[in-house]
Amino acid sequence: MAEYGAKLRPAAAAIVSRARSTGKALTKFARPRSFSVPHDADAGAIRTVRNLIHFRLYYTVFLYVILLSSLVPRRRAAMVCLMATSKVAASYAGLLKAFPNSAVLRFVDRRLVAALFLIVIVVQLVLTRALKHLLISMAVGVPIVFAHAVFRARDDLAGEEAETIVDKKDADLESQPQ
Repeated sequence: MAEYGAKLRPAAAAIVSRARSTGKALTKFARPRSFSVPHDADAGAIRTVRNLIHFRLYYTVFLYVILLSSLVPRRRAAMVCLMATSKVAASYAGLLKAFPNSAVLRFVDRRLVAALFLIVIVVQLVLTRALKHLLISMAVGVPIVFAHAVFRARDDLAGEEAETIVDKKDADLESQPQ
């Protein structure tokens, strides 16, 4: 008959569960054990290269956001040119994903295209007199990226450094004994 208790609506229950999952994701991201000081310079160099390769997209987006935020107040023309160039680059990346075996896309190396887009962006920033914004944003962002790359440890190690792999067959865990 009459229900005298608090009852969550389905929409409110979805919001509560989404907030809980977001909180879990944030605590997983900000775990103190995910960051540690490398034991020596070699371990730091290996960790830096591994993290730069693994997180390259996130680092690029981070530097892009810093550059865009520095262009917002006064350099709107440079910001529009930068966003247009990034849309073309994203379209090329989407075409690469959609048609991985295309002869035209295979002929042009993606690193060459990335370098071409970088040159176009720098020329656009020079023409719009916003090169100092690029230099300042790189001066701010690159040390943060390298600090993250040096101190970010792998999640599956639980705070310990990986053992050095001496033999190549020790590195291949899926190989079957022959």
